[in-house]
Amino acid sequence: MVGMNSKKMRQEAISRMQRLELDESVIEDFKIGKLSLSDHNRITDVPEDILKQINEWENKFHNLVYHVVHGDFGYETYECLSVSNYKEDWDFENSIMDDNWVMSHSINIDIPRYTESGSIKVINNNGILKRIN
Repeated sequence: MVGMNSKKMRQEAISRMQRLELDESVIEDFKIGKLSLSDHNRITDVPEDILKQINEWENKFHNLVYHVVHGDFGYETYECLSVSNYKEDWDFENSIMDDNWVMSHSINIDIPRYTESGSIKVINNNGILKRIN
């Protein structure tokens, strides 16, 4: 497997953000290196402690986080939507988006040992994403 360079991954991330119809300000912020957070009914900054965990995960796995969704399913999570470092994964990652599924690294605040990577389903409400599964 061949890893991708960050420029191609960033282009792929922007394409996914457009496909998800994220608010244009979120996309523009990402273009200048700033991650945004869909926090229930608003777009806001990602907390510093979560940014630190995202940076550690990106450095370890070489994936790229392009947006974060604050979730609450009886426990608090930060869903880090991501692009794989492996281009051969992109066809699958894009195919699941047809049904509003996205790849995510889920940081579980309440039960850290349940932090994991996988896919989640989201809905868009006026450019703000919400996890629904």
